[in-house]
Amino acid sequence: MKTKKMMMTMVFALFGWQLATADEARPITMDKLPKEAVTFIETHFPGEKVSIAKVDRELFEVRYEVVLMNGAKMEFLGDGTWEEVDCRYQAVPDAVIPPEILASVKERYPECKILEINRESRTYEVKISNGLELIYDRRFHLIDIDD
Repeated sequence: MKTKKMMMTMVFALFGWQLATADEARPITMDKLPKEAVTFIETHFPGEKVSIAKVDRELFEVRYEVVLMNGAKMEFLGDGTWEEVDCRYQAVPDAVIPPEILASVKERYPECKILEINRESRTYEVKISNGLELIYDRRFHLIDIDD
Protein backbone atom coordinates (compact mmCIF):
# COMPACT_ATOMS: atom_id res chain seq x y z
CA MET A 1 0.00 0.00 0.00
CA LYS A 2 2.87 2.37 0.84
CA THR A 3 4.60 1.75 -2.47
CA LYS A 4 1.37 2.34 -4.36
CA LYS A 5 0.90 5.64 -2.55
CA MET A 6 4.52 6.64 -3.21
CA MET A 7 4.19 5.75 -6.92
CA MET A 8 1.03 7.83 -7.24
CA THR A 9 2.77 10.77 -5.54
CA MET A 10 5.70 10.49 -7.96
CA VAL A 11 3.38 10.34 -10.97
CA PHE A 12 1.50 13.46 -9.84
CA ALA A 13 4.77 15.27 -9.08
CA LEU A 14 6.13 14.45 -12.54
CA PHE A 15 2.89 15.50 -14.20
CA GLY A 16 2.89 18.76 -12.21
CA TRP A 17 6.50 19.44 -13.20
CA GLN A 18 5.64 18.92 -16.88
CA LEU A 19 2.72 21.31 -16.60
CA ALA A 20 4.88 23.90 -14.87
CA THR A 21 7.61 23.75 -17.52
CA ALA A 22 5.26 23.53 -20.49
CA ASP A 23 4.41 26.61 -22.52
CA GLU A 24 7.77 28.31 -22.00
CA ALA A 25 9.33 29.66 -25.17
CA ARG A 26 13.11 29.53 -25.12
CA PRO A 27 15.57 31.10 -27.57
CA ILE A 28 17.49 28.66 -29.77
CA THR A 29 20.02 28.85 -32.57
CA MET A 30 19.12 28.17 -36.19
CA ASP A 31 20.83 24.77 -36.14
CA LYS A 32 18.25 23.62 -33.54
CA LEU A 33 15.34 24.24 -35.95
CA PRO A 34 13.95 21.30 -37.92
CA LYS A 35 15.63 20.93 -41.31
CA GLU A 36 12.33 21.59 -43.13
CA ALA A 37 11.93 24.94 -41.34
CA VAL A 38 15.49 25.99 -42.20
CA THR A 39 14.93 25.02 -45.85
CA PHE A 40 11.66 27.00 -45.88
CA ILE A 41 13.39 30.14 -44.57
CA GLU A 42 16.36 29.83 -46.93
CA THR A 43 14.08 29.19 -49.93
CA HIS A 44 11.45 31.88 -49.38
CA PHE A 45 13.50 34.53 -47.57
CA PRO A 46 16.97 34.24 -49.12
CA GLY A 47 19.58 36.53 -47.65
CA GLU A 48 17.40 37.54 -44.68
CA LYS A 49 19.03 37.24 -41.29
CA VAL A 50 17.27 35.69 -38.31
CA SER A 51 16.62 38.08 -35.45
CA ILE A 52 15.44 35.40 -33.02
CA ALA A 53 14.35 31.78 -33.09
CA LYS A 54 12.43 30.21 -30.22
CA VAL A 55 11.16 26.78 -29.30
CA ASP A 56 7.94 26.40 -27.35
CA ARG A 57 7.56 22.99 -25.76
CA GLU A 58 4.00 22.37 -24.75
CA LEU A 59 2.73 19.29 -23.00
CA PHE A 60 2.26 17.15 -26.11
CA GLU A 61 3.73 19.23 -28.91
CA VAL A 62 6.66 21.38 -29.93
CA ARG A 63 6.40 24.59 -31.94
CA TYR A 64 9.01 26.95 -33.30
CA GLU A 65 8.84 30.68 -33.91
CA VAL A 66 11.30 32.61 -36.07
CA VAL A 67 11.48 36.37 -36.51
CA LEU A 68 13.63 37.79 -39.30
CA MET A 69 15.46 41.12 -39.25
CA ASN A 70 12.93 42.55 -41.74
CA GLY A 71 10.12 41.87 -39.23
CA ALA A 72 8.65 38.78 -40.89
CA LYS A 73 7.51 36.17 -38.40
CA MET A 74 7.00 32.47 -39.02
CA GLU A 75 5.63 29.69 -36.85
CA PHE A 76 6.41 26.03 -37.47
CA LEU A 77 5.11 22.77 -36.08
CA GLY A 78 7.50 20.31 -34.46
CA ASP A 79 8.24 18.59 -37.78
CA GLY A 80 9.16 21.91 -39.43
CA THR A 81 5.92 22.37 -41.37
CA TRP A 82 4.96 26.06 -41.55
CA GLU A 83 1.80 27.05 -39.75
CA GLU A 84 1.90 30.84 -40.01
CA VAL A 85 3.79 33.37 -42.10
CA ASP A 86 3.29 37.03 -41.16
CA CYS A 87 5.22 39.53 -43.26
CA ARG A 88 3.52 42.54 -41.63
CA TYR A 89 3.87 45.23 -44.32
CA GLN A 90 5.42 43.21 -47.13
CA ALA A 91 3.78 40.58 -49.28
CA VAL A 92 4.10 36.94 -48.32
CA PRO A 93 6.17 35.25 -51.05
CA ASP A 94 3.85 33.82 -53.72
CA ALA A 95 5.49 30.40 -53.51
CA VAL A 96 4.30 30.03 -49.90
CA ILE A 97 0.64 30.56 -50.77
CA PRO A 98 -1.37 27.69 -52.29
CA PRO A 99 -1.90 28.58 -55.99
CA GLU A 100 -5.70 28.38 -55.70
CA ILE A 101 -5.75 30.92 -52.86
CA LEU A 102 -3.29 33.20 -54.65
CA ALA A 103 -5.44 33.16 -57.81
CA SER A 104 -8.60 33.81 -55.79
CA VAL A 105 -7.11 36.82 -54.02
CA LYS A 106 -5.65 38.27 -57.22
CA GLU A 107 -9.02 37.88 -58.96
CA ARG A 108 -11.12 39.42 -56.15
CA TYR A 109 -8.65 42.01 -54.84
CA PRO A 110 -6.07 42.68 -57.59
CA GLU A 111 -4.71 45.79 -55.84
CA CYS A 112 -4.03 43.98 -52.53
CA LYS A 113 -1.04 42.07 -51.19
CA ILE A 114 -1.26 39.03 -48.95
CA LEU A 115 0.45 40.07 -45.71
CA GLU A 116 -0.20 36.98 -43.60
CA ILE A 117 -1.29 33.39 -44.07
CA ASN A 118 -2.19 30.97 -41.31
CA ARG A 119 -2.74 27.27 -41.95
CA GLU A 120 -5.01 25.54 -39.46
CA SER A 121 -6.35 22.01 -39.35
CA ARG A 122 -9.37 22.74 -41.55
CA THR A 123 -8.85 26.25 -42.89
CA TYR A 124 -6.44 28.81 -44.25
CA GLU A 125 -6.73 32.37 -42.96
CA VAL A 126 -5.32 35.07 -45.23
CA LYS A 127 -4.92 38.72 -44.24
CA ILE A 128 -4.65 41.16 -47.10
CA SER A 129 -3.45 44.76 -47.29
CA ASN A 130 -6.93 46.31 -47.31
CA GLY A 131 -7.56 44.95 -43.80
CA LEU A 132 -9.78 42.02 -44.73
CA GLU A 133 -9.24 38.49 -43.50
CA LEU A 134 -10.27 35.82 -45.98
CA ILE A 135 -10.98 32.30 -44.74
CA TYR A 136 -10.65 29.34 -47.09
CA ASP A 137 -11.51 25.70 -46.46
CA ARG A 138 -9.11 22.83 -47.21
CA ARG A 139 -10.41 22.68 -50.78
CA PHE A 140 -9.47 26.36 -51.18
CA HIS A 141 -13.05 27.64 -51.39
CA LEU A 142 -13.63 31.06 -49.84
CA ILE A 143 -15.97 30.43 -46.89
CA ASP A 144 -15.86 33.69 -44.91
CA ILE A 145 -14.63 37.28 -44.96
CA ASP A 146 -13.85 39.19 -41.75
CA ASP A 147 -13.06 42.88 -41.57
